[in-house]
Amino acid sequence: MRIIIDIDVLNPEEVIKAHRGQIIGLLTDVIMSKQSKKKKVNLTLCQRIVEALQEELPKHLEDEMVRAEIHYKIVDLDVYREEE
Repeated sequence: MRIIIDIDVLNPEEVIKAHRGQIIGLLTDVIMSKQSKKKKVNLTLCQRIVEALQEELPKHLEDEMVRAEIHYKIVDLDVYREEE
């Protein structure tokens, strides 16, 4: 079974401004294009979601007595669009 979460951040500039201190290492280039900023914010958000899932999901499954193998993968949909 798969659960696919599709994320498309609509306000990357606002996110960058709000989290400048937290993600400045990823977003130091102030001359990045809007698309590059959006891609960086989307990727960072996806990474944070996967980190949270890796930490919390096994705990909740164990509470329900569920043993499962879980694999996480972030897929860049732009790669698929470019191939078409």
